[in-house]
Amino acid sequence: MPDDTRSVYAAEDLLAGWLDEARRRPGSPLRITAGREVLELEPETEPRFTDPAHVQDYVDRVLAHLVATDSRYDDGSGLDLATVPVVVRPRRGDRQAHYERGELPLRGVMAIPPREIGGAWSLRAAVVLHEVAHHLAGVDGHGAAFRSTFLRLLEDVGMPVLAELLHTAYRLSGLDTGIDGEDRTLLRIGRLLRQAERTSNTAERDAFFAKAQTLATRHQIALAVARATAQTEEQRQDPAWETVLIGESGKRSLARYVRLALEIARANDVRVAIYTSNTRVTLYGFPSDIAVVKALYASLVTQMVADGDAHLRSGAHKSDTRQVWNARSRRWEDRPVHGSTARAAFYEAWADHVGDRLARARDEARAAAIAAEPPVDDRPTSTELAIRAKEVEVVDYFRTMQREHGIRGTWKGTASAGHAAPGSHEAGVRAAARARLGTERAISS
Repeated sequence: MPDDTRSVYAAEDLLAGWLDEARRRPGSPLRITAGREVLELEPETEPRFTDPAHVQDYVDRVLAHLVATDSRYDDGSGLDLATVPVVVRPRRGDRQAHYERGELPLRGVMAIPPREIGGAWSLRAAVVLHEVAHHLAGVDGHGAAFRSTFLRLLEDVGMPVLAELLHTAYRLSGLDTGIDGEDRTLLRIGRLLRQAERTSNTAERDAFFAKAQTLATRHQIALAVARATAQTEEQRQDPAWETVLIGESGKRSLARYVRLALEIARANDVRVAIYTSNTRVTLYGFPSDIAVVKALYASLVTQMVADGDAHLRSGAHKSDTRQVWNARSRRWEDRPVHGSTARAAFYEAWADHVGDRLARARDEARAAAIAAEPPVDDRPTSTELAIRAKEVEVVDYFRTMQREHGIRGTWKGTASAGHAAPGSHEAGVRAAARARLGTERAISS
């Protein structure tokens, strides 16, 4: 048996044990020690099955969901493997589940041992989705391509916490060891963003959105506390700066894109300097915070533009009117506001509302972290002191860089368009409340 296969099976045994423990203690988070890291996770409920026919129904629904959400699993020739059916049949042996590719007609064949011959262990989603991942990966064995496909599949079917658990199990079993703590945080944020994109339920989308910012804030606090308790030469991070392209010169709505970037930066302890052309911004802060801002911005700006386009295509912006003097009829007339004005009002409201949501999630995460540490004689806790020290360090660094980079003046943006197009402003608020937050691919772009 190849080494990767042994390690993958060991990892999935770990995963099965964790899920069994979670099932025995519903409502209680799993506490898992992974090296220096301690994770507290509440996994989604893992589906269980009665027989291979029940598995067939589940597999059909999984593939239909992937197709409906456009979660393509390309085989390299343009064929989406999610569109290829999988037939589930009983297996005679009780020790293994098995997948193979059938050619005529093209289909996958999954063999699952029934309960009555000792196959109860296989009648669970973790095992069934392992076989579906073989179908979607289009490769043999359990190498990196298979593991990536399995992780992505768990995310796509609405199980990002199970994906995190499986990824942790891979690392503990000697796989994927090259990802450091901060990269893992970005991976988790990316999974939450990806899951927010997949759901059409506004409440679920808001929940995933808040979890992404909460995770980022907890990570920021942990690093701040670590810096505060370490010697100067041991500190892993110093503030830094990075310039990010907003758009090419002459492109419309650049000021509104900048406004969105500012809102995201404010929620993540990052200061911003803005080019007078609005084509670029320079982010000043700790590298891990800058990475979070870039990830959130890459996801959110795409959604803001898509929502704005949909608003204009719907014609709803025509309900906003302005009075124009008609020289021919010699009277004032109500005419729809220009599309550019409606778009500006929409973007402004969208960015402001998203900023509010981010700030609320950050404040709640900070309050929870501070409350978890009991105060001593009414003095600030070490967490409070670390957060404040971090904020001061970023402010001092930004002031120093303002002098070195010759940054002068204050960004004034553009005149508000909300009063000119109140209907579009309200539409922007509603759209931001259900904002889908991009894909994991945005993290690495």
